[in-house]
Amino acid sequence: MTSQLDTSVLRDPVPAEEIAAQRPTGIAGLATGSRLFLAGFAAACLAVWLVCSMGIAEATVDSFNLDASAINVGSGIFLAGLLAAAVGFLLQGAKEDPRITAAKLNRFVQRNGLSYKADPKLPRIDATIFGEGHHPQSWKRFRNGPAHLFPFEVAHFSYRTGSRARNRNDRPSVVTWTYAAVTAERRLPRMLLDAKGNDPWLGSSVPVSLAKSQQVPLPEDLDRHFTLYAPEGHEAAALAVFTPEVVRRVLADAPGFDVETVDDSIIFFTRGELDLSSEGTWQRLSQVIFGPGAALVGLANGPVSAQRFASGAAQPVPPEGRTLKRRTLTPALIWTLGGFAVLVLARLLLTGPLNGLI
Repeated sequence: MTSQLDTSVLRDPVPAEEIAAQRPTGIAGLATGSRLFLAGFAAACLAVWLVCSMGIAEATVDSFNLDASAINVGSGIFLAGLLAAAVGFLLQGAKEDPRITAAKLNRFVQRNGLSYKADPKLPRIDATIFGEGHHPQSWKRFRNGPAHLFPFEVAHFSYRTGSRARNRNDRPSVVTWTYAAVTAERRLPRMLLDAKGNDPWLGSSVPVSLAKSQQVPLPEDLDRHFTLYAPEGHEAAALAVFTPEVVRRVLADAPGFDVETVDDSIIFFTRGELDLSSEGTWQRLSQVIFGPGAALVGLANGPVSAQRFASGAAQPVPPEGRTLKRRTLTPALIWTLGGFAVLVLARLLLTGPLNGLI
């Protein structure tokens, strides 16, 4: 087992023959074209439009006796906008050739003994983020396989929220995640370590609201940074897995990630689509996997101890330890009820029996 992923191949120059072996199609193929050629083509189209528009403008002024100055001002504003867009197009940073990116990923996969699928099947892990919404989708999955001493996988995952039956003109609300899952040799109770540092202003980054009765107090003032949830009766197992050393390592090496244990899987997940072709992203993920990920797997694969794991070693987790109870009154429901109450009160004050009291 290597201690880190080798990300150097993502910054090394790629030989021309490897670039030529990649054959992008569709939009990726168009993006490989010369930026100057595209800019020149756009300028030619603009010149043709200007010639035609000048003739149309003169004919319009002569036919309707309009003020030519107003038309000139409007044309000038339109032309200035086009020129500004062209300048921004030329000055913006050039994106890497998709063929180079594909070649680098191919070398990265081979160097680290990984497998890669651009359009894999949906994850089989029963984690929280994989059970929400509808129209789930997974893409760009990297996996080192169960034959390795330390199996893990990294991928993107998304789902849609709201009504399944929507108008074709409605834009779907899509929630996207990047996750890294490591595999242990022992099945663990369902536990979730919710990091407070990645929470929005209201609520949590975790897509569900869990019952507060399942919160497990963390020692050493770590509750300022995390909220730990475990099924009732499995508090000892939660504190044995998420020791102060492990939690501090999650805080230092996996900022922005929440952690969940599901059977023999330990999942680190964060909102957003991290760039899985970037060396910086893989350095961050390598730090997560071989830092707190390896520490948690080491604890999960440790010797049998009633004080360490209430569920026992290499045994199925009892039904009461497989799920986390959700809150009946969620923050979203509270805000909805509060907004409805404000509307009702406003109507009573303006048009109802309370009219004129204030």
